[in-house]
Amino acid sequence: MLQVEVIQAPTKERLINRVTAEFKLQYGNEPDIVTLTPGRINIIGEHTDYNDGLAMPAAIDRWICAAAYRSGNESSTIYSLNYKEGAVMSPHAMENYQEVWKRLAAASIRLIKTEFGIDEGVNMALGGNIPIGCGLSSSSAFVISVTQTVCQLLSIQMEARELAAFCQKIENRALGTAGGLLDQYGIILSKKDHSLMIDFQDNSIEYLPLLLNGRSWLVVNSQIQRELSESAYVQRVNECKDGLEILKGKFDITGFRDVDRKMLLELQMEHEVLYKRLCHVVDENDRVRDMKDQLVQGAADRVGALLRESHESLKSLYEVSCEEIDYIIELSKNFDGWYGGRIIGGGFGG
Repeated sequence: MLQVEVIQAPTKERLINRVTAEFKLQYGNEPDIVTLTPGRINIIGEHTDYNDGLAMPAAIDRWICAAAYRSGNESSTIYSLNYKEGAVMSPHAMENYQEVWKRLAAASIRLIKTEFGIDEGVNMALGGNIPIGCGLSSSSAFVISVTQTVCQLLSIQMEARELAAFCQKIENRALGTAGGLLDQYGIILSKKDHSLMIDFQDNSIEYLPLLLNGRSWLVVNSQIQRELSESAYVQRVNECKDGLEILKGKFDITGFRDVDRKMLLELQMEHEVLYKRLCHVVDENDRVRDMKDQLVQGAADRVGALLRESHESLKSLYEVSCEEIDYIIELSKNFDGWYGGRIIGGGFGG
């Protein structure tokens, strides 16, 4: 797990105490279970998970804490400290909530009941110190928090990778997105002071050290929030699919990992946008491989260069950056001791 400096973020102990106290206030008794779910950063490998690519996420020391006990009936009540609001959720009703957190919670509870035949509800209070909409997987952490808390409380057993896929399904259904498993793996399978190097072609995982001889990883909040369900994100997913299908008609390939830069020239003239999107994916995979070697060697200069290259690609080829984050990157170049940086998360803010 990677330590992140964020001003006025409550500690783990303070967060647990806040959530437990609110639970007692809302429900009048002690919780049966208290859980913590971290957020995550992604060192490199952006928009590659849904393209059978490579990525390098790591959990951070910012969490969502959940406290819960059995409700004694079929309905579940979820109270959010962050939004200072609760919701009663029936397993049989298909509420169309406008609030994202309610949609995610309802989708989690509904799928658990459907998949496992559970007819008992839960009462839960949860709150977190993960900045929302900032590329730190607050939505995925929320889904995982609700899901694993309910499963532990009701004695539902799932292996880690099974839980990850289950939570991915919940989030995609609730938000109408087509995200991969980057967030879920990065959170559920995390290891202290390490990143995961994930190959989404076969879902294999390797752990890499993140300590760079006294140097620090700094996470900066641009204060620009974005919604994953916005059309631009889904559009990128579809553009990659479209580009791959065109290449399949021209070359003997089965997936993104068979594509090289020479093949992409077939797209450049007639499908410039698709060409740019796939160039990013192919090059980003190469950067992840290189980053692995540089982290093992502790080569901070090269690590920083790869981060800068990734940002430029996300800005110019994948077109998911924003003016504010571009400004932060440019400004950072003026400081001694800055090696490199990039936008993280789905894009359009963070």
